[in-house]
Amino acid sequence: MPSPSLAAVPLRFFPPALLAVLSVALAWPATGYSQQDATEAPASETIVIAARETPPFTMKGPDGQWSGICIDLLREVQADLQGATDNEVSLEFRELGLNELLAAVEQGEVDLGVGAITVNYERERRMDFSHPFHSSGLGIAIGSQEQDDSWLGVARAVLSPTFVKVVAGLFAALLVSAVAVYFFERRGNPEQFGGGAVRGIGSGMWWAAVTLTTVGYGDKAPKTLPGRLIGLVWMFAGLFIIASFTASVTSALTINQLKAGITGPGDLVNARVATVEGSTADAYLRARGVGASLHGTAADALASLRSGEVDAVVYDAPILRYQVAQQSGGGLAALPVIFAPQEYAFPLPNESKLREPINRTLLRVTGQPAWRQSLEKYLGERFDEL
Repeated sequence: MPSPSLAAVPLRFFPPALLAVLSVALAWPATGYSQQDATEAPASETIVIAARETPPFTMKGPDGQWSGICIDLLREVQADLQGATDNEVSLEFRELGLNELLAAVEQGEVDLGVGAITVNYERERRMDFSHPFHSSGLGIAIGSQEQDDSWLGVARAVLSPTFVKVVAGLFAALLVSAVAVYFFERRGNPEQFGGGAVRGIGSGMWWAAVTLTTVGYGDKAPKTLPGRLIGLVWMFAGLFIIASFTASVTSALTINQLKAGITGPGDLVNARVATVEGSTADAYLRARGVGASLHGTAADALASLRSGEVDAVVYDAPILRYQVAQQSGGGLAALPVIFAPQEYAFPLPNESKLREPINRTLLRVTGQPAWRQSLEKYLGERFDEL
C-alpha cells in the first residue's frame, strides 16, 4: 500500500517545530526569484535638467541633442552615478530662458540647471550651487569697423549731415553780415567795399570772416556809423557763433572717437550698450549707472551691434569671444579685456541630494589635463596648469 503524501496528511499530525521549518522552505524559492529579477532589471532614475542654450557651454543641435562644456560634465556625472548605484541614470532636458531656468531650480521643479550660470550673491540666496568648474569674467564686443581711428574716420565724422548743417549756417551768417556792411559802406567807403555788388559783398565776406575769428588784419573796416554798428553787433555775435561751431566740431569728433575708442569698461558710460536681460552683466551695468538695451540672448545682443543700433555688447567674455569667432562675414571684434571676475557652476535646489555627487565628479574631472584640453577645444584659448 503506498504511503500517503504530505499534502494528504492532516496538519495536526505535525509538531509545531516541523511546521515552522516547512513554512520557511516553501517561502525561500519565491524570495530568491525576486532578488534575481532585481539584479537582472535594475531600477532607473531620471535627472530633469533646465537647459539654456549658451554656446559653447550648452548647444542644441538640429536633432535636439545637447552638447558643450556643461553637457560634457553632466555626462561624467551621469556615468559616476550609474557606477555608484548600479542604476540606469538618464538625463531629461527642458529648454528654458535664464529667468525661467533660475525660477524652476529655486522652486524645485527641476533637479539642476545648465547654461553658463554664474554664481552671485542674489542667486545664492535663492538656491544652491555646485563647486565652480570655470572662472572668467565679463567682456566687451564692438564693431570691428569702430576700431578705425584713422584720418578717414575723422573725415567721415566731419562730413556728417549734422556737421554740414552747422557749416552751412555759419556761411549764411557770414553772408548776411557781408551784405549788410556792403549796403551801408558801398557809398561812404567805396575804396574798401565798392566796385560792384560781387566785389563789394566779397570784401564784406572777408571782413566778416577776419572779424569773426578775431584776426582783424585791419585792411578793411567800416567807416560809416551804420557800418560800425553792424561791426559791433557782429563782433559780439561772433563769440556765440564761434562757440557753437567749436562745440559742433568737438561733438562730431567725440562721437567718432567714442566709436573708435571703446577699450574697456571705463568707456561704457557714454556708449550705447546692449546686454542679456537678467544676467550678471545686466546687474554690473545697472550698478554703475550704464543704461543698456536688454535682449534675450547674446546672439540677439550681437545682432543689434552688427546692425549699428548699439556701440558695444557687454556679456560673459567666453561666450562673446566664442560667438564672435563663429560669426560669418566679420564685422565684430571681442576686446582683449576681462573684468568683473565670475565663476560658473550648476544651480541646484536647496538641500539637493545631487550636490555632493556632482561636486565629487567636478573635482575629479577638472583636475585632469583632459579638462584643459576640452576648454581649449571649445573656447579657443590656452589654459595653462596652475
